[in-house]
Amino acid sequence: MKRTPLFDTHVKLGARIVEFAGYEMPVQYTSILEEHEAVRTKAGIFDVSHMGEFIVKGKNAEKYIASLIPTDTGRFDEGKGVYSCLCNESGTVIDDLFIFMNNRENFYLVVNAGTMEKDFAWMKSHLIDEVDLVNISDSTAKIDVQGPESKKIISEIFKSNKLENLPRFYFYYDNFEGIEVMISNTGYTGEAGYELFINNESAEALWNTIIDKGTSYGLKPAGLGCRDTLRLEACYSLYGHEINEEINPVEAGLSWLINSESDYIGKKILSELKEKGAARKQVCIEIEGRGIPRENCEVHFNDQKIGYVTSGAFSPTFKKGVALALVKKESASIGDNVDVIIRDKPVKGVIVKRPFYGFNG
Repeated sequence: MKRTPLFDTHVKLGARIVEFAGYEMPVQYTSILEEHEAVRTKAGIFDVSHMGEFIVKGKNAEKYIASLIPTDTGRFDEGKGVYSCLCNESGTVIDDLFIFMNNRENFYLVVNAGTMEKDFAWMKSHLIDEVDLVNISDSTAKIDVQGPESKKIISEIFKSNKLENLPRFYFYYDNFEGIEVMISNTGYTGEAGYELFINNESAEALWNTIIDKGTSYGLKPAGLGCRDTLRLEACYSLYGHEINEEINPVEAGLSWLINSESDYIGKKILSELKEKGAARKQVCIEIEGRGIPRENCEVHFNDQKIGYVTSGAFSPTFKKGVALALVKKESASIGDNVDVIIRDKPVKGVIVKRPFYGFNG
């Protein structure tokens, strides 16, 4: 099993370690509830160095990227990150990813840990002339600082005017103790925050410096447990749950990603799905009864099964169970009451407007 360059640091901090995507990762340090609350009200620091990073560069780099995603690369800006997905010929999702454009001949891609090798092999099989594809995942650490106090904390370390004026989704390069670090105004929590990419050798020093500068602002180390509850409240997709190779972007509520005129993989079926709609749709459910919804719990409406929960948990913010579910298109809608089958018993819920928690930044 793999370990990130910060593994020993997590052990020293008393983290509970679990297996995730082939890595030994911290799921929590104190409690999921406490760490979730810290991110929502102050700040949290996450080690997400298990994520994958690829470099795509060369004369035909943009043409190559455009052939892989349903999102129009003409809308990309230098110094900006764009969320999109890789789809197969059937229109279902191989992975979702962030694409950071240095320039139109140089892109920095961030993919999911569990799909990293699959993604790289798939991208390599579609490589075109005058493009280099490099996997730098094993040498790259990723540290996220998320929460209302995140900008103050990062500004204690990096003094550049670029940071002060950095819009959401944009990024720039700074240095930490003489080492290059990429800083993006992005995150996976529903809060304002930053993602920092640096080489493995400098990761521990950067982590410790952030902890040192951030403690007075209420910063706490946060594990994968609260990362999941935070992203669920914000209704951010998790690969393997809301999206996978059996679910297309339209079903997953991601039809807004489909806007490219280029000849990309899966274009015919994705264009048709966006125009005509899919047979299923994603809905948000708040649990009104007692019980915590979990993945694969059935969802019933008018005594008929209409779908299943893709992600569910107790919401620390709203003090109730919440779930994302994939259901039949012509079934229940916002405001309708449904039953979620939890431990073989129906528990009352209501379909609500997406998201549970709007972006706070």
